[in-house]
Amino acid sequence: MNNVENFNEDEKKAIDKYSWLNSLFLLVNGIVLVYGNNTVKQGAYHLYLVTALLIISAVITAMTVVTYFRKIRYIRKYKSRYLISVSLIAFLFVLHVFICGDYVTDIFAGERTIITSEYSTLWGYFHTEIDGEEIRLDLTDKTLEKLRDNEYIDSEEIYNFDKGTYYYKKKVHVTYYPNSRILKEAFFEE
Repeated sequence: MNNVENFNEDEKKAIDKYSWLNSLFLLVNGIVLVYGNNTVKQGAYHLYLVTALLIISAVITAMTVVTYFRKIRYIRKYKSRYLISVSLIAFLFVLHVFICGDYVTDIFAGERTIITSEYSTLWGYFHTEIDGEEIRLDLTDKTLEKLRDNEYIDSEEIYNFDKGTYYYKKKVHVTYYPNSRILKEAFFEE
């Protein structure tokens, strides 16, 4: 029994191209998942980096789908196997859109600035409530330390139990992107 597959040159090229695209998509998928979900981000460049990853993912997905429909689907023995693979890649791309969508939205929607002297950094992130909206931003260690250096007000009531925030002497200006919750900058009024 002969287990050697016989493909013509065009089929070999199509299978090789599809394999490379599949591997490249898996690499980008891993980067999107790890970077998009597990990194504390501060600065506008993160919006553009995640958007670039989404664009790369879209290009690879489009090339994979085109390769399948132009070449691979005509290889009868592998048609259904590759159809499952291209369907999974398309599904993962849709997940990329959900993960990266807030970053892309913030590029066009812009930033938001709040000025407050009532906030908390107790749990390792910035937390405050403005006009009934709760704002929670992950911070780098350097920014967290800077915000914790602010002195409490000279009063017996330094904690707001309703909001879970502290009252500070200096007001802090916090500029962030509202959809992705990325901090752009934070500084104190002088």
